[in-house]
Amino acid sequence: MTQSNSKSRFLFICLAFLTAGFTTFAQADERTLSISGSGSVSAIPDQMSLTFWIEERGNKLSSQKTLVDNTTSRLINDLNSKGIEDKDIRSYQLQIYPRYEQNDDGKTEQNGFVVQREVQVTLLEPENYDDIIDLALARGITRVGQVRFEISDQQGLYQQALINAYEQAKNKAERLAAAAGLELTGTLSIAERSMSRPMVMQMAEMNTRSDKVSLPGQQTIEAQVEVIFSTQTQSDSDN
Repeated sequence: MTQSNSKSRFLFICLAFLTAGFTTFAQADERTLSISGSGSVSAIPDQMSLTFWIEERGNKLSSQKTLVDNTTSRLINDLNSKGIEDKDIRSYQLQIYPRYEQNDDGKTEQNGFVVQREVQVTLLEPENYDDIIDLALARGITRVGQVRFEISDQQGLYQQALINAYEQAKNKAERLAAAAGLELTGTLSIAERSMSRPMVMQMAEMNTRSDKVSLPGQQTIEAQVEVIFSTQTQSDSDN
């Protein structure tokens, strides 16, 4: 190996150590502040989802299915007449299973079949809920499933909740930094800590004179973030 090559290699190694030492020093001198924040947005649901079941029991599957299909068809026509479009009605879920009963000897034996169709409806005008339930019961549905009140623009409200969470984290960071003789110089990272999960809360005000008894209440969409801020001492900023 020539003398010039040896010198070049030596210089390269020295520079590498100097660079590594500088990086370590810079990282050790860096001041950061990690703060969590939470935000929320409240809104009254503007739509609801409800489920109806139409059921027939007997010993002839074809006849039972025909009865279920006919009732389903009439129900869909009634819903259409109330302004509910086909895209907001799902009626494809059909279940068929054997029906069992105990005989006089205490033994379980099959006694025909149960044919059941599930009809899911998205109601874009929740104020019509009571009328729709009355209509469905009059049409001959077997039972009504759980009703879910929903917000159509849930994702948009969640994005606003995220912004509110960041603003809260920044406000907390500014106060803590000031108490420690520091000031914020920037935002290094933001990590989302939650998904959109509405929490049902009671409405603050209700119109007691209303003849409607099915009220949706209010939903609150919450979000949480973890934010890392960069800081510097207040004396550094004065220089």
